[in-house]
Amino acid sequence: MTAVSALAPRLRATSPRMDATRRGSLRVVDAAAPARPGASKTRSVPRQLPRAISAPTTNLGTADAAAAAGPVPSLRELRRSIPKECFEPDLGESLKYAAYDLAALAACFGVLSPHVVDHPWLLPLYAPLTGTVMWMNFVVGHDCGHGSFSKSSLVNGVVGHLTHSPLLVPFYPWAYSHKQHHRFHNHEAKDMSHPWMSKEEYADVNPIVRALALDGWWGTFLGFPGYLLLEPRWAGTDGCHFNPRSRLFDRAPKDERVKCAVSTVACAAFLGASFVACDSNPVHWFAQYAAPYLCFSWWLFTVTYLQHHDYDTKTYEEGEWEYVLGVLETIDREFGYGVDELTHHITDCHVAHHMFSDMPHYRLPAATTGVRSVLEPLGLYKRRDTRDFVTKVFELHSDVGHCVESEAGVRPRATRDECAAAFNGEEWREVSK
Repeated sequence: MTAVSALAPRLRATSPRMDATRRGSLRVVDAAAPARPGASKTRSVPRQLPRAISAPTTNLGTADAAAAAGPVPSLRELRRSIPKECFEPDLGESLKYAAYDLAALAACFGVLSPHVVDHPWLLPLYAPLTGTVMWMNFVVGHDCGHGSFSKSSLVNGVVGHLTHSPLLVPFYPWAYSHKQHHRFHNHEAKDMSHPWMSKEEYADVNPIVRALALDGWWGTFLGFPGYLLLEPRWAGTDGCHFNPRSRLFDRAPKDERVKCAVSTVACAAFLGASFVACDSNPVHWFAQYAAPYLCFSWWLFTVTYLQHHDYDTKTYEEGEWEYVLGVLETIDREFGYGVDELTHHITDCHVAHHMFSDMPHYRLPAATTGVRSVLEPLGLYKRRDTRDFVTKVFELHSDVGHCVESEAGVRPRATRDECAAAFNGEEWREVSK
């Protein structure tokens, strides 16, 4: 879902817990400098800060480098803090993690799942375990999507499909939309994946979608498959990731539509094979595959949502957004209990990853140490103990959700009358008035 940018650039906090002084404390417009299109000339500011750099920092002149120095560090300075070897993928190491995770997934589906059919009481153990292993595979495929698994696009594509197709995630389309998320993180209009919506945009989402994915706790399980599947704009998604004709690819290179078809066929093939492997029995298929899939979907939602949402998270409109400012809203979350290591540090090393996505996951701890050494003394590094992640995601989803205006009573949750009207094909917007 994209948000509508206002003419005057401004900065929003997602919660009233954010005080007015802090809302304008990071990024301001220099009153003496030429105004950018849409910039407010009369806006009062609490203090002057230098401009963050939102473009690649190669070939910067001395004057440009000097202008980038200050409380908000430049991308060049941040990259210099990271050991050079962090940007070099080790194919052997990457393949090792892929082999481990794929073998674990094969064991879950091939060895453990048949026992769930004979002993249904094992389902509460089997589903979370297998869902976690599915999430581990997703993280490996995530490296492939960023091109950090190896230097070969062929290897990245093959391993990406091997790790994503069993999760019913179309590798190439997901990689495309995910790159837009990285490119415009916390931009109200251009960020992808988790939507940033105003009150009006939230209310404009179909009430059935709001009820199933945005309003309640169950959205943590259903949000991701809904995001991949739904095409209409009223669904609040970026477009269907399985449809080569989707609006998702309206501004994409032409080959993205062909690549979408390849990934969709791969997912369809696995879906069909999984159903046959479960004796073509819907009940068996639900226990052996669908239940762990929902747990995987919860993991994906939980990790990505907590990385980018908290009570003090800010979003930026066009004219106000800068690449570095957006990435500074990313949060490194310590889940503890061995989860961070088991899931390849995607939880507690995400800030460095969002700055430079061309690093494989096994290099992120060292990269995080470097980035932290620059940001922490400036008070710009967010790292939070989130060992209560199981309850934290439900709490934040309830209090903040995807509405940038989260004050009590502002978030327009779907009503029964709206849902009934939408279900009957009636104009539900009139019901809410």
